[in-house]
Amino acid sequence: MKKIICVMIIGTLLICTFFAGCGKADDGKVSNTNQNSGTNSNTNNLGTTNAAESMLTNASENVSSGVSEVSSDLSSAASEVSSDLSSAASEVSSNLTSNPKR
Repeated sequence: MKKIICVMIIGTLLICTFFAGCGKADDGKVSNTNQNSGTNSNTNNLGTTNAAESMLTNASENVSSGVSEVSSDLSSAASEVSSDLSSAASEVSSNLTSNPKR
C-alpha cells in the first residue's frame, strides 16, 4: 500500500511540474529594454542572446536528466508493485485452494 501511495505522489508531482510551465501568454509583444545605441548595443544584444541560449540549453539538459531519473524510478516502482501484487494474488489463490469454505 505504501508503494502505491508513493507512486501516486510521484505521478502527481510530475503532473504539477508539467503544468508549472504553463502561464499567462505574452500576446507576442516584444519590448526592448536596452537603451544603448550604435555598435555597442549590437554587441550587448549578441552577448545577451548567447547567454540566454546557454541558459536554455542548460535548463533543457537538467530537465531531460530529471525526467529520465523520475521515469526510471517510476518504472522500478511499478515493477515492484506488479511483483508484489502477483505474489499477493498467488498467496490468496493458494490459501483459497487449501482452505475452501464449506
